[in-house]
Amino acid sequence: MLSRYNEQKEKNLSLAHQNRLMSEKMNVLEREVKELKKRVEIVDIAKGIAIKDDDSADFARGRVNNLIRQIDKCISLLNE
Repeated sequence: MLSRYNEQKEKNLSLAHQNRLMSEKMNVLEREVKELKKRVEIVDIAKGIAIKDDDSADFARGRVNNLIRQIDKCISLLNE
C-alpha cells in the first residue's frame, strides 16, 4: 500500500510539473498571438493608407485615431 502511495505521489508531482510547463507555454503563446495581432493591425493600417480608396482611407484613419486615443490613455496613466 505504501508503494502505491509513493507511485501516486510521484505521478502527481510529474503531472504538476507538466501543468506548470504547459501554463508557461500557453502564456508565451498568448503573448505571441497578441504581438501578431498588433502586427496585422499595423499592416492593415499601412495597406489602408496606401490604397487610394475612400473607404480604406477612412478605415485607416479610424484605426490611427483609435491608436492615438490608446496612447493618450497610457500617457495619462503614467502621469498619475
